[in-house]
Amino acid sequence: MGIEKPPRWFMDKRLWLTGAIVWGAAEATFFFIVPDVILTAAVIAYGWRQALRFAGAAALAAAIGGYFMWRLGAASPDAARDFLLSVPLLGQDLIERVQSEINGAWPVHLTLGAITGAPYKIYAAEAGAANINPALFAAMSVLARFARFALLIAIVALGKEALKRIGKDVLAPWALAAMWTLVYIVYGFIRLNAGT
Repeated sequence: MGIEKPPRWFMDKRLWLTGAIVWGAAEATFFFIVPDVILTAAVIAYGWRQALRFAGAAALAAAIGGYFMWRLGAASPDAARDFLLSVPLLGQDLIERVQSEINGAWPVHLTLGAITGAPYKIYAAEAGAANINPALFAAMSVLARFARFALLIAIVALGKEALKRIGKDVLAPWALAAMWTLVYIVYGFIRLNAGT
């Protein structure tokens, strides 16, 4: 028995684009699962070039969501931090880390934080609290988010190509699902042990 083709609506690029935009904005504000999940799935469905297009849209949407967090941080840092602490797997330790990073070379930390487990939404709120220029922060946000998305898209594309070379490309969706499950199990374990 072969694998059935996905339903037609599942392969609608407009649906994927909308999903990337909504997910990018949601994760920049309140959602705790990264948009990289849909973007890396797009590599399997459409290839890396189309996934990068979706990543550009998600990065722009994240900057828009980030602007709302920037505004909240600028208006009331304490309210912004209370809101952040209501997001699953975020803790005071991450907020304090970002507070110290935002006062230094924040563009570097904004980019590296995306790879080291500090959610973008915290940087956005703390940038507002620190009164960093919102236009500059938005521009750097697009670059930092796109860099992270592109890195993961490249990793998944290489993995997909490796599976294809050994004749096992049918396993790509399962490998991706296993990867994200493992990432969230490990991240959740680390965050829960950090006292979130």
